[in-house]
Amino acid sequence: MSLWNDLTPSKRCDWIDQLRGWAVIVMIEVHVVNVWLHAGLRPDWLNYLNGLVAPSFTMAAGYSLVISTFKTDGTLRPFWPDTARRLGFILLCAYALHAPGITAAFWTVLNTVQKARELFKLDVLQCIVFSLLIFQFLARLVRNPRVFTFLALVIAILVPLVSPHLWATGVADGLWLPIRGLFNGNTDRGVSALFPLFPWIAFPAFGAFLGGLYRHLRVEPVDGKARWSEPQFLLGLVVVGAVLLAWGTSRQQSWLWGGQWLQENGTWMLHSPTGAFTYGELGAIANTTLPSVAARVGWILLGGSLMGAIELLRPRWNGPNPVKAASAESLLLYMLHLNMIFSVLLAPAVIGLTGWGWGSLGWAGTLLMTALIIGLNLWAGVAWQQVRQTPERMRWLQQKAIAVLGVWFVLGGWWTFRHFLQSPELAKEPYRFLNAARIRKGLPPTPDGLSRDPEEYFREAERRKLHLSAEARADLTRQILAR
Repeated sequence: MSLWNDLTPSKRCDWIDQLRGWAVIVMIEVHVVNVWLHAGLRPDWLNYLNGLVAPSFTMAAGYSLVISTFKTDGTLRPFWPDTARRLGFILLCAYALHAPGITAAFWTVLNTVQKARELFKLDVLQCIVFSLLIFQFLARLVRNPRVFTFLALVIAILVPLVSPHLWATGVADGLWLPIRGLFNGNTDRGVSALFPLFPWIAFPAFGAFLGGLYRHLRVEPVDGKARWSEPQFLLGLVVVGAVLLAWGTSRQQSWLWGGQWLQENGTWMLHSPTGAFTYGELGAIANTTLPSVAARVGWILLGGSLMGAIELLRPRWNGPNPVKAASAESLLLYMLHLNMIFSVLLAPAVIGLTGWGWGSLGWAGTLLMTALIIGLNLWAGVAWQQVRQTPERMRWLQQKAIAVLGVWFVLGGWWTFRHFLQSPELAKEPYRFLNAARIRKGLPPTPDGLSRDPEEYFREAERRKLHLSAEARADLTRQILAR
């Protein structure tokens, strides 16, 4: 029997596993490039490609929700305790990443008002958990996989139609910070949500719609057979992806910018199919419109279908599959690479030793760093997959990790405190102890303890043997003079 005619019901969706795995891998590349590559070296095509990572990741989450929530007979799997605990753990990890730190030092002497507010910055993990909770509630409300699939598509279309209006200046400002970022990404009290539900819930919604289709066509048996084969479904993804990409790309500019400028109460506003917005608002809502969302979904479907086809046709090799390990251990790799980059490699002491600060590397160094960090993370994913095969060993390691984390909470971070006590000129956050440290060094106090003199900063950086590129010095000068 040919693959095209193979109607064996699916037990595992390979294309979405591949999409999630590669999204994790490219996500690591995104963060490495954004941190170390010289400003201005990133081409536009790379920025656009990197911008597809989060939509892929969130769409895969919505897709998997349908497959894992609805059984083949249409009944629901229980929400408690497994699903609730898993989502709760992901949410805990999400907020931990934006906490002042995971050490007592960062929660006390190295804490600031703004850092405390940053705890409530809505990132991709919060977006995924809140989206999945909404869809879990919807699934249990309608209790019918076909109705749920239709409603998921409705949400995927309606959210981008509404989202631009929620990004208008002043909308949701002043709301309680833990829920403020659900509405838009405009800055309020110094905090900007990176992935507000509007429009980002549209991607898991469309993923849930596709998951419902896949369940109907490939998982749910009819007389022991699926309705479509896997290649037929992948071809369907290609067609839908091409249509969405063509429509979204052709309409994106006119949808946002097509219309007439009219002056209202002294303010010029563009009245377009999206709504009436000022020039400044138009830049903020560019990625929230329906054509923008459709174009990105189109690219994801074309790429995902290609990955699925390769996985379907490739020879089967012995040994672990790093991409599938990245997919299965996506949370582990997400947490690991962020802490590796931002907590370790960008620590002041490490930068002092290596000179690898923000924007300090060219393409060669950045690519080498990217390969190294991706390689270490994939190794960790494969290793943890092997550990999972022995539950007793896994629990033992988890207990040891919690113990190490507890010790780190007590002991970690104090050398950073000591670093800024000795070099308050280098601080970029207004810690309460900075002026006392400045006075002790014979430096004049400042309103917030931060240096106002670039030369003061560079003298201390030279004494500390911190290697700063010309671009880094220029950027630091702008930052210091803007204080």
